[in-house]
Amino acid sequence: MVGKKKSSGRVGTRPVARGAGAARRKGPRRSAAAPKEAAPARIQSWVDDPASPWGLIERPAPSLDARPLAFSISGEAIPVGVYEPGTAGFRHWNAADSLRRTADLWAPLLVRHRVKRWQAAETLPVTLDAGSDLNAYYDRTQLAFFHSGRGKAAVHSGESPDIVCHETGHACLDALRPDLWDAPFIEIAAFHESFGDITAMLAALALPQVREQVLPLLVANKASPLSRIAEQLGAAMRQSNPAAVESDCLRNASNRWRYVAPESLPASAPATELSAEPHAFSRVFTGAFHDMLSRMLRDTGASPSADDLAAVAAAAARLVIDAVAAAPLQPDFFAQVGARMIDVDATVFAGRYGAVITDVLVGRRILTAATAPGDRPGAATGKRSAAARRGGVTAGGPRQTLEINAAHYGLSTGGILVDVPRALGAAGLAAGRRGVSATDPTAAMERSADRFIGVLFENQRIELPARTRAKGIAASAPAAGGRATHVLSRTDGHLRLSRLRFDAEGW
Repeated sequence: MVGKKKSSGRVGTRPVARGAGAARRKGPRRSAAAPKEAAPARIQSWVDDPASPWGLIERPAPSLDARPLAFSISGEAIPVGVYEPGTAGFRHWNAADSLRRTADLWAPLLVRHRVKRWQAAETLPVTLDAGSDLNAYYDRTQLAFFHSGRGKAAVHSGESPDIVCHETGHACLDALRPDLWDAPFIEIAAFHESFGDITAMLAALALPQVREQVLPLLVANKASPLSRIAEQLGAAMRQSNPAAVESDCLRNASNRWRYVAPESLPASAPATELSAEPHAFSRVFTGAFHDMLSRMLRDTGASPSADDLAAVAAAAARLVIDAVAAAPLQPDFFAQVGARMIDVDATVFAGRYGAVITDVLVGRRILTAATAPGDRPGAATGKRSAAARRGGVTAGGPRQTLEINAAHYGLSTGGILVDVPRALGAAGLAAGRRGVSATDPTAAMERSADRFIGVLFENQRIELPARTRAKGIAASAPAAGGRATHVLSRTDGHLRLSRLRFDAEGW
């Protein structure tokens, strides 16, 4: 049974916020003989998250097979309609709306970088119920969502626009920068998670109703349903581990976390502390992005409008995507992206947002004052060549293989092989916060990769090959089919690390 359609404008006690397209238009009446225009197909979805106070909204039915960035949802075909929450029909069209909104957000910007398809296929498969778990993931073959619990108390991760947009954000970033997939650095994994949360916020801001609701809170740089990512999933996780997630959501973009070298942090910690676990560490960059949105909005004038917010959100999206496209693959990836955001602002927006970006990133300690506009050649005018702006190795650049000592993880089989950039350009070293170590960048990358592997082992995120003898920390590695995000595969007497997926569970 697909589920019951709704014909009224309310579901339970939650009002349906109807868009401008649903409003009755004033004008001359039609004569009795005049043909009626067919009403556009409508669906119903959550505005933000099932646990958000913003409730439900009716929207035009999305087209999943629109290109670029098409989707296919597995299972039986469900007719377009306004369905009640909790039904398969609602979950299908609610997810479809979030998927399409995310693709429509990033596709025009990705096309500018000659990206017109997903990393592995033209159409990205989506499984809305892959089993029982408090989780969701992107693994290059699909987006997978899960359920936990039964009946009305069940939590479906694919029913939350926050989670659907976040996971689709991973897929969009992977399409742009596939070289980030196996990069063995904490900041790159954390940036992938931050990009997912940034995507959830920007996709929400594509809705006029969200811009109207959040405007005063964003001007004041305060927490809001926009900044609170995945309220329902966070509440479900708190049932088993109250300290694992934030008090009112999974992660809150309105935060005050400042950069600390992640290699110096513990592998995991309660949500009230910063750790090197990528989801936790991602909050540093996500918080900076939320600050930028607020500052950019306030700088538009004394009384910013919802239209101003739409323009600021579009500018922020351009700044991020162009910066990521140019950022060299280095351990200090937060700084590399931040420095390129300043460059993009100089070239695209004539320096309009440069002071804001610099103030926020320096305040968050992601950048230092030495990376301010004007201190790097060409940054203020934006006249540097594309190669100089990249400042090192980006997508498709030459690689070298490092061998990380496996013995101190409890493994006796050779070393652990990881691929890292072969060389780092001088511009890239100058742009970074820590410089990666201008005297011996390869040694610095080896230390960062070693710590990345340690964090994965300590959080039980690496799957070992069958019949692998392990002791110490490696002895607790998850079994095949578990919650590992990475796997070690045997290669000529060594073990090679590769990524399996980005998932939502990770505290």
